[in-house]
Amino acid sequence: MLDYEDQITDYLKENFTVSDADKANFKKTTNELLSFLFTTFPDGCISDFQLNQILIDLGYSRTTYIVETITERTEGRKKDKTTITTIHKHLTLGWCLKSHFNLKPDEFPIPAK
Repeated sequence: MLDYEDQITDYLKENFTVSDADKANFKKTTNELLSFLFTTFPDGCISDFQLNQILIDLGYSRTTYIVETITERTEGRKKDKTTITTIHKHLTLGWCLKSHFNLKPDEFPIPAK
């Protein structure tokens, strides 16, 4: 029988380091992190309890951080249109990991016609 706890521990050690909320580029709740891991490992091979224990043993701690969602809406008439950008914020409790991959969004401005 395969020991997925050891395999997942090794995977996390090889691909991530402990980070704080400001420097982490991979912030996930326990369920989100499980879903991510189940794309590589068999679905349900570890429980949320086991993942919590693995992360704590590796030096991670549960952290409260802000998640932002951006919405835009246009108001006004054709000539006087204004775009209103709203940044919605909510608190989430999860894990802050640092990946060696560049996970920053790429921006490509498109000139108006």
